[in-house]
Amino acid sequence: MEQKSKTWLWVVVAAVIAAAAWLGWSYWPASAPSVSEIAGPALSADDTTTAIEAELNATDFGDLEAELQSTEADLNSL
Repeated sequence: MEQKSKTWLWVVVAAVIAAAAWLGWSYWPASAPSVSEIAGPALSADDTTTAIEAELNATDFGDLEAELQSTEADLNSL
């Protein structure tokens, strides 16, 4: 009788492991999304290297408080 209960115990353990593996397989994707699947903001005609560099050069890192206020004003305008 004891051998039969051990067999059922192993069957239950195997079923739990199989169920956990199936749930894990169904919830997690097989691979990370590719770059083409991740949507970013659309680029406009003003988003050129020259325009971005000009904006970066105009940034005054000496007065960070003024820059933060300017950045907050830009964010609030969105």
